[in-house]
Amino acid sequence: MSNQFAFNEFNQLVHVREVARGSACQCRCVVCNEPLVARQGEVRQHHFSHASNSEPCESNHESLLHRYAKQLIVEARGLVAPVTPPVAQYFGWSVEADKAILQALGPVVEEYAIGNLRPDILLVTTDGLQVAVEIAYSSFCDILKAAELAQLKLPTLEIDLSAFTPEEFDPVLVKEMIIGAVDRKKWIWPVELPVELADSNLPIQPAPKQYLPEEKIFFSGRWVSIRQFKSGDIAVKCVKFDPDLVSLIKSVCKPHGARYNMQYKTWNVPRWAANIVRRDLEQKARTMQITMGPKSS
Repeated sequence: MSNQFAFNEFNQLVHVREVARGSACQCRCVVCNEPLVARQGEVRQHHFSHASNSEPCESNHESLLHRYAKQLIVEARGLVAPVTPPVAQYFGWSVEADKAILQALGPVVEEYAIGNLRPDILLVTTDGLQVAVEIAYSSFCDILKAAELAQLKLPTLEIDLSAFTPEEFDPVLVKEMIIGAVDRKKWIWPVELPVELADSNLPIQPAPKQYLPEEKIFFSGRWVSIRQFKSGDIAVKCVKFDPDLVSLIKSVCKPHGARYNMQYKTWNVPRWAANIVRRDLEQKARTMQITMGPKSS
């Protein structure tokens, strides 16, 4: 049973050490939704109790830790990962580096089915590569699961959180371990270099990758790129800067709830509007001529 986690007023999962003391925590039970009180005394271990003084609800520390960890990755939209020679080859990273940042281009998806597997986290990197993340506490990836991941050629990072028991839980350390550190992370796949590189001095070249499929809609010799995430959301981008095409994309995407990602210069369109935006862009590509701005070669 775990009484160290609760939902705050923003419906986020929080640990008892992250909130104000007593009823000022404004938290609710993860099971029954009843208001809670944060008990943060000097003698007993910090915990939540029902404001009504009713018996604590049955909940599981491991499942709540899983949810807490996934929430951190979703909010951070990425994490730091260790770099090994096989991983460096796959991603095209420097083999001299000991760590690198896996930054998500779009939404980070939880529990998305791929084949027979359902990774804890699936993200698409800024290079358009799919990466899975598994959270481990008492159960770790076995040989069969590793073989399936290898068959799918799905890069998968496992994070070991077994040290963070209810008695040894520090939210600051947990966040650092999940997002910023690498010492309790390991790659399930890829784990081996190709045979021709394993015992040679040949330079390591990037391996063939599974990129997120890209659609292109052409406007008078220029094009708009559309990439669809596993969530069903799409990222729409003007490949080469063109003021008129940029303005057109904005006029189509923004009315349908899209948000502009300043870092990657994409309009991220929610899945419910993805087909509408595609259709509108395709229709404008057939009926409009974009004459201003530089043309791509």
